[in-house]
Amino acid sequence: MALYLDIDLDYFVLPVIKESTSNRRPPDNLNCQIIDPGKLFNLLTQKGITLGPQRYIFTNHMQSHLRWWINGRRDNVILHIDAHSDLYGHNQQDLTNLKMLGCQNYLWHSVREGLVKEIYWVMPDNLMDISNPQIVKKMFSSEQLGRVNFADNILHVELICSLPGAQQKVIPYHMLYAENLPHFNETAEMVTIATSPEFYPRQADEIIKTVGKWLNFDQAKINKILQQHLEMEI
Repeated sequence: MALYLDIDLDYFVLPVIKESTSNRRPPDNLNCQIIDPGKLFNLLTQKGITLGPQRYIFTNHMQSHLRWWINGRRDNVILHIDAHSDLYGHNQQDLTNLKMLGCQNYLWHSVREGLVKEIYWVMPDNLMDISNPQIVKKMFSSEQLGRVNFADNILHVELICSLPGAQQKVIPYHMLYAENLPHFNETAEMVTIATSPEFYPRQADEIIKTVGKWLNFDQAKINKILQQHLEMEI
């Protein structure tokens, strides 16, 4: 069991784009705002979270699943920092027949394969009213939901899942804003960064360089990511 820090760079860009077109960039937006990634990384430090040496950056968020699978640890706790839940496209307890792995459902696949035991979804400030437990009914079906309660500015949800072999597993799922993260006093064994270029315009690509510096990524790797972004059509 380990703590994994899983960040999507769309977390840092406003307004949030809820849907995208595969392999296409959104057009430039004069109202585009970039949240300083340094505020998040400083806050993580305040919450007792240090960053381990395993650090990866890629364009498609489903690559997180691959990195977790290669690492081989089971029952990990995921800090999912993202403008989207990435728990889409499935409304049943039974996880046997999930849709093809993608950025929209890699967390479901990770739960099914025993890689994940608990998820904290840290969303952009004011994305939704998490004090209203009714919002989870728009995200999950009634059969997927166990107990739901709002406490300490966190919406706590039980996701009831049936794994292959008819084994039932309850996943504690916490919806919150970064400032309300509990204190972990733990090292994130792995840090995965998804750049997700379909969810923000080119003018926001500067956050890749900023995050790259915070995490000490090799400059050649950052340049490769930037080139991939540049080559995508709008």
